[in-house]
Amino acid sequence: MTDRRAAEILYPNQGKVWRIELKSHPILHRGHAFLALVDGNDRIVGELHGLSHSKHTGKPMMAGMDGADLRGVATGPGEGSPIVGNKVLLGELRAGSKEEIERIWAKGIAAASAITESKFDYKAHDPSYELGTDGGQIQNSNSVAYTVTKAMGLAADADRVLQGQNEGRRFSGWNRDLLDPKYKRYVAPPVFPVQDAP
Repeated sequence: MTDRRAAEILYPNQGKVWRIELKSHPILHRGHAFLALVDGNDRIVGELHGLSHSKHTGKPMMAGMDGADLRGVATGPGEGSPIVGNKVLLGELRAGSKEEIERIWAKGIAAASAITESKFDYKAHDPSYELGTDGGQIQNSNSVAYTVTKAMGLAADADRVLQGQNEGRRFSGWNRDLLDPKYKRYVAPPVFPVQDAP
């Protein structure tokens, strides 16, 4: 006879469902979309974000300025979240065995790394988006979230979740695949040092 408790200690989360969830950090009437990896015990063991980083210090900027570096950021167990404040569950994108979900998650981590290596400039928002356009050259954290979901084969699931909650317009920069070879990237204008100041 097998000791169930010993088996659970040696092989935690075996047979339990793991999930990938789409979440939001609300910012006024807009939001920061990101992904969470949830284990069989309902613990968040990883997150995937797009974040702006200073070109001067390399540190994350919670209120990103246009022209900062746009990076894909992956966290693992015990690392905590790179963002603070309210986080809202939008919906579940995929559920399955630990092995299946970790395989999908690994594709997201690879996409996040590829975004960082590609050195994109950050563009938070465009006023035209408030008038109902696609937002011109917005290239932000939501663009990273969309690109990562597409790399994991979950973009249609994410779109379904957003449309089902009538949240499609909340996330400016969504629907931009940064890793598509045909994607036309935003490039921030150069900043020239002031040389004639007194």
